[in-house]
Amino acid sequence: MALRQAPLGLEPTALQLDQTMSLSWDSYRCELVTPLYGGGVKGGETDERMPVRVSAIRGQLRFWWRLLAMHKYKLSAQNARQEEFALWGGLAERPQASRVWLRVEDVSEPEVEAWAEFTKNNRGEWKALPDPKGWARDAAYALFPGQGKKPGSADAKDPAALVKPGLTWTLNLAFRWLAGDPDGTERKTAEARVLEALRWWASFGGVGARTRRGLGAVWIRDLAPVDEKEAELAGCRLVLAGSGDPDAGKSWQTAIKKLRDFRQAPGFGRNPGSDDPRRPGRSRWPEPDAIRRLTGMHASRHAPEHRAGDLFPRAAFGMPIIFQFKDEKAGDPASFTLNPAGAERMASPLILRPYQLASRWYPGALLLPTGHLDEVALTMPARSVMQPGSWWNPDMAELIPPLAPHGKDALSAFLHYFAGK
Repeated sequence: MALRQAPLGLEPTALQLDQTMSLSWDSYRCELVTPLYGGGVKGGETDERMPVRVSAIRGQLRFWWRLLAMHKYKLSAQNARQEEFALWGGLAERPQASRVWLRVEDVSEPEVEAWAEFTKNNRGEWKALPDPKGWARDAAYALFPGQGKKPGSADAKDPAALVKPGLTWTLNLAFRWLAGDPDGTERKTAEARVLEALRWWASFGGVGARTRRGLGAVWIRDLAPVDEKEAELAGCRLVLAGSGDPDAGKSWQTAIKKLRDFRQAPGFGRNPGSDDPRRPGRSRWPEPDAIRRLTGMHASRHAPEHRAGDLFPRAAFGMPIIFQFKDEKAGDPASFTLNPAGAERMASPLILRPYQLASRWYPGALLLPTGHLDEVALTMPARSVMQPGSWWNPDMAELIPPLAPHGKDALSAFLHYFAGK
């Protein structure tokens, strides 16, 4: 069997171990300020021996570098791709080694605990959903993939164990440059852009899974956070809420609660329950009725009635979206999963996490550039739903109660709601 050639710059004769020791390293002390979910080799599981991985941090930094390259530095797609591979390495036209070196050291002992536990009701039956522990009281909406399955069910599984806030580690960063660039102009520009990506990661990124919902949020004390003006220059929008709190975790959970309430709180995203106030009524969003119309199925008391028509505004928050109908036995559709056409998922352009400012933590929402949404088509299993540009109509916003007072689309309306305006 033929052996694969090592990428250029990684041949043993070209790169000796002692060269890494001669690099000039900068160190950044990192602190976990919200629980870390996943991050191990197996999806959704924590690796207590290695809770923070260099490969994951590298991927995050590369993501923020790419965003800045396209939306702040205004590089063309082709130039951005060329510069990305030249700097970060990869298999482009030819294999290239990364010029960015990272090391993680001095990782503190992680404190790991399940974020919730299953309990029984007053009839002695296991509840369908677990009860969050105090430190994760309002986090359930962000942690639904890790909620597990109740004991006694065929696929019973305990709620996920998370690394609790307080974990610290040192991130070391260095650059390795080959010959060329005699005056150092290109090198200085490249290094400055990597360090800017590091600031964006420390302001809005994290480690582990579900970082866009604020899990695994990282704070680097010595780096100033990216502010509203900087966000705007990169095609983003940053919104803060409230008056701040000394506790980052509380501010994060406030941000998550705002999203939960915007999408489904009784009296806002849903009608209040008529028979039992603990059981909310019909959704005020158009998607459930759109699915009923598309499938031709509905319970007798749930005939499609939403006046906005067959629209899916919440697709803008990211997909997949799972729609569960409670009256399936009475004629409502089975549960449906909404996906972007040609893919299993579409990352949310909305990031929620605590934002540090003047020694206080604020619920923060960062909206990334959304131009790609105009090109997304929607599908459900074995069914095409909506072509690009047809799954949302801003003229219908006034017919959707959660949007009407706040904006013409789900994302801008949420930011207005989030800020408390």
